[in-house]
Amino acid sequence: MNNLSEGDVRNAVEEFVRDGTLTTRWGNNRPTRQAYEMRIFETGEAWAKKGGGTFQEFIKGKRNVYNRFAKEVEKRQRPRTRVFVVMPIQGDRYGTQSDQTIHKTYDDRFEAIEAALQEFDCVAIRIDKESPIGELVARIKDEIRRAGFIVADLTDERPSCYFEAGYAEALDKPVIYLASKESVMNPQQETKIHFDIHQNVRFFSNHDELTSKLKEAVERNRTRLFGEAGEPDAADEIAGPQSNGNG
Repeated sequence: MNNLSEGDVRNAVEEFVRDGTLTTRWGNNRPTRQAYEMRIFETGEAWAKKGGGTFQEFIKGKRNVYNRFAKEVEKRQRPRTRVFVVMPIQGDRYGTQSDQTIHKTYDDRFEAIEAALQEFDCVAIRIDKESPIGELVARIKDEIRRAGFIVADLTDERPSCYFEAGYAEALDKPVIYLASKESVMNPQQETKIHFDIHQNVRFFSNHDELTSKLKEAVERNRTRLFGEAGEPDAADEIAGPQSNGNG
């Protein structure tokens, strides 16, 4: 805990216990990111990244005191609602121009979903934003089980997205279905959703419409999502029949 007060450490642990995130300071920025695991080691000096050996060597023999802090904050804290976000993980940040565009489109879309959910004191979880240890499918199932509800983007109809949404439905988890009106992989191609599920999809054409429809779905279904009073949708508690605007 070198260079950190116990208060700083408690604040970090409180945030991690509450919703599995950590806020760090990088210059003038304070980004908040998902975190899979937290460890706290008491050391007499700071680790020198250059010339100081490996970090594993530095903490060898040191005691992880995370549990001591975690038990303190768990007694007085109610976790924020975890929302698992199902969406295509497509494109490549370092690939072709087309791959980069696809990757950025879905990344920006997740950030829009994340920002909208934060207004309801929810934390959005997307599996590739973590660094899961162990088998990936098992980790996805675990996150779905832990989630209060699911937001599923079915754009581009990835089999993995249908699998994850189906698993959530089998667990009787509330699912808010979304999709952009056009494909991301093939722009100007209309999005088509298979099976009867298409009647429960909220289609959008841009981030503003996505944000508006997602907030509306959450607000109208507070009773089921949070156990609060709200205005349930008469057609469907999560998402009533929607048109994608293309007939």
